[in-house]
Amino acid sequence: MKPAISTLQTVALIQSAVTPTLVLAVPSVMVTIAHHDAWISGVIATIAGMIMALGIALICRANKGQLFLEWMESSFGRPIGVGIGLFIGIYYFNSFCVIVRTFADFISDIVLDSTPLFMLTAIMVVVAAFTVMQGIEAIARSSFLVLILIMLIVPISVFVLYTDIDFKRLIPLFDTSPIRLAIASFPPIGLLSEVAVLLLINPYMKKPASVVKAGLLGTFLGSSQLVLVILLSLTIFGQQLVPFMSYAFVNVMSIVEVGEFLERIEIFTVSVWVLTMYIKLAVFLFAAVHCIFHSLRLRSERHTVIGLSLLAIVTSASEWPQDMESTFMTTLVNMPVLLITNILLPILIALGLLVTRRKRKQQGGMRKP
Repeated sequence: MKPAISTLQTVALIQSAVTPTLVLAVPSVMVTIAHHDAWISGVIATIAGMIMALGIALICRANKGQLFLEWMESSFGRPIGVGIGLFIGIYYFNSFCVIVRTFADFISDIVLDSTPLFMLTAIMVVVAAFTVMQGIEAIARSSFLVLILIMLIVPISVFVLYTDIDFKRLIPLFDTSPIRLAIASFPPIGLLSEVAVLLLINPYMKKPASVVKAGLLGTFLGSSQLVLVILLSLTIFGQQLVPFMSYAFVNVMSIVEVGEFLERIEIFTVSVWVLTMYIKLAVFLFAAVHCIFHSLRLRSERHTVIGLSLLAIVTSASEWPQDMESTFMTTLVNMPVLLITNILLPILIALGLLVTRRKRKQQGGMRKP
């Protein structure tokens, strides 16, 4: 393994791993729960996400350059390492299928309503599989280019929308009960916990010592986009309309126009979002392939990609809930899975590393004369 990812590319990977589904499904759910104070729940989720990113990054710093599964096996033994690898691999594969279906439903609703869903899911999986076959470095370079586009498009979009913004729609502040604010912050916290993919990416970094900086900055960029989308939705449409929007950020960008001669320019913003979604698909498929390939000691990584891709196409094209039911499923219902895999499991790994380190120190002390 040759380290090939810079710190900025790692930031871009983390941002792409959390942002696409975060801004697609969550804003309407949050506004439904917390009303015009939903942006406050977004800030709470941002703080929680930064704490999770810090914890994951500190765990990563205990790794001395081994691949994640090699590290787990050398620390806890092969049976436990294989168990962790298979569990995480299955999680990322299932998440990949959910993301593919969510993405396909979005494209079908917004643009290609006459295209068979099977074709949409198949094309998305094939593109993700092709990207994964090029290696993590190719994914990282693509994500960095997409991050540059985001940094250019978002400020321009906000500037053009400024005349439609009415901050009075956010008043009175803190009018929602603390309990509802906390509940509204749960869905984004669950999706922000996906920063745990840093455990798999860290060994490929050129400067592993900068993992804390990369995790915090990537999480902040992703969560800040969520808060921005919520603020724009509330200040433009108000708390009464946003809960009825399946894709709030698309509705916000659809009103962008320059004068009376340039309209429907939201295609630029939506196109950038589509690129981030493809990066997320590639990251999650890479994680699934990486874990399953190394856990089962398979011989061909390429064949592993092909096999999982075919299974993902069949899974994603089957019968799923539609529209708002699907949004609810991908946010609230999946919360336990997200929290167990991305929060509880890393905590158990950290505790296990502390125990094994202490035992090794004790054994080393006993061997000394």
